[in-house]
Amino acid sequence: MTMVTDNNPAGQPRILAGHTAVVTGAGSGVGFACAQLLADAGMALLLVGRSEDKLAAAKEKLSAADVPIAILAGDVADAAFANLALSRAATLGQAPARVLVNSAGVIVRREAVDTSEEDWHRVMRTNVDGVFYMSRAFAQQASEVGTIINVSSTCGSVGSPGLAAYCASKGAVNQLTRTMALELAHRRITVNAVAPGAIDSPMLHSEHATAALADSVVSRNQESIPIGDVAQPTEVARAVLFLATEPHVTGSILSVDGGYTAG
Repeated sequence: MTMVTDNNPAGQPRILAGHTAVVTGAGSGVGFACAQLLADAGMALLLVGRSEDKLAAAKEKLSAADVPIAILAGDVADAAFANLALSRAATLGQAPARVLVNSAGVIVRREAVDTSEEDWHRVMRTNVDGVFYMSRAFAQQASEVGTIINVSSTCGSVGSPGLAAYCASKGAVNQLTRTMALELAHRRITVNAVAPGAIDSPMLHSEHATAALADSVVSRNQESIPIGDVAQPTEVARAVLFLATEPHVTGSILSVDGGYTAG
């Protein structure tokens, strides 16, 4: 694959083909859907996640895209690993990564009074520390022009009982997004977030107190979403792709929630 090095003409979408994207949480759900669309756009990919088996399976599913794809298993909340990931991406594409998608995340379904220190730190490490370390490594290694896209949540702006740690973590992601957007604007590096509501992905069905709650989670969420359905991972990924291509959008938190936060 020939690497593209030219800058985009003013007012034109950012060129993705021939550049490299790093996607965390790429083994399933929104992360995998983002990887699929970025590969379809002609980007080389570094797939990052905790499970090497899941990443290998994701790579196999993406093989038809005919772009360079590598995997790297580890913990995004480890600063040294984040630096390694961005260095590995530069080797893959023979240039610093052009796109970073921070999709890795965990959830704990407990009210604040029942949230243990262990659970609190686990959520904050992945959802906040991981986004910060990966974004910092990207900014330190990136050349002029690039984009960071964080996967946040409606929980970053609207409280949700029973999700104390998760809501706090996504609020932090939103503020980090806005701040880094201002700090990196002079380098023409954009920083945005997508904020989905309920997504029909593994996270939506995880961490429930009972099997009945897990089985009914889609229908329960549908009742609170004005458009009447939960999002599919590909719908969120299309918003990520839009933000990856638009050089004049930065510091935005793009809702992908079927109208949930409009009320």
